[in-house]
Amino acid sequence: MLAVLALRRIPLGVPLWRLLELGGAGVLVALHWVLFYGAVKLAGVSVAVLCLSTITFFTALLEPLFFRRRVRRHELVLGLLVVVGVVLLLRLERRGSGVGYAMGLASAFFSAAFGTWNGSLVRRERAERVTFYELAAAAVACGIAFPVLGGFVAPWDVTAADWMLLGFLAVACTLLPWLWSLRVLATLSPYTVAISVTLEPVYSIVFAYLLWPEDERLTPRFYVGTALLVALVLANGALKRRATT
Repeated sequence: MLAVLALRRIPLGVPLWRLLELGGAGVLVALHWVLFYGAVKLAGVSVAVLCLSTITFFTALLEPLFFRRRVRRHELVLGLLVVVGVVLLLRLERRGSGVGYAMGLASAFFSAAFGTWNGSLVRRERAERVTFYELAAAAVACGIAFPVLGGFVAPWDVTAADWMLLGFLAVACTLLPWLWSLRVLATLSPYTVAISVTLEPVYSIVFAYLLWPEDERLTPRFYVGTALLVALVLANGALKRRATT
C-alpha cells in the first residue's frame, strides 16, 4: 500500500484526530478477523459463515447511527431473511459450541461497525489513505493478539511456497478488494454493500463444486438459498431506487 501511495503521489500526512479515527476502525477490523477465525476453530466454517451473514442485520441497526437517520424496517427484515438464505446454503454442524457462535456473532457485529464507519470515512478521506492506516492498525492489533492468544505459526516456520500464497492472498484477496470496496462506499450505502456481500457463500460453494465435484454437491437447498439471496439483493436495489424517485 505504501508503494501505491508513492506511485500516486498521495501524501501520508493526516491530522492526529483523523489518525486516531482510522486506527480505531483498524482495531475493529482486527477484532473481526480474530473472532471470525476463532469461531471457525471452535464451531466450524459453516457456523462462522452463518454468523457472518448477520452483518446485514447489524448494518441496518448501525448505519442510522453514523448517518443520523431513522432505522428502516424493510432493511431489518431483509437482513433477517439473508440469514435464512445462508442457512439453506450451508450444512450446519450441531456440535458447534456456544462460545463459537458468540464469537461469530461478535465478529459480524465488528465487521458491520467498521464497514459502516468506512462509509462515513471515505466521504472525508482518500480511499488509499484509509486503506493504509486501517490495515496497518489491524496488523499491529493482530500482532499484539498473537502472543496473547497463542497457537499461531511463527514466521520463520512458514515455507517459501506458503509465503508466496500468503502474499497473493494479502494483495489480491485483501488489499485490492479493500481499496475497491472503499471506492464503492463513496457511491453506495454501507447497507447495500453489506447485502451484496452476502452472495459470497454462493461463489464459494460454486468454486468448491468446480474444483472438487466429487466432494461438493449442489443440492435443491443450494438453489433455493441462492434464489432467495439474489432476490433480496434485487429487492434492496428496487427499494433504494423507489426511495430516490
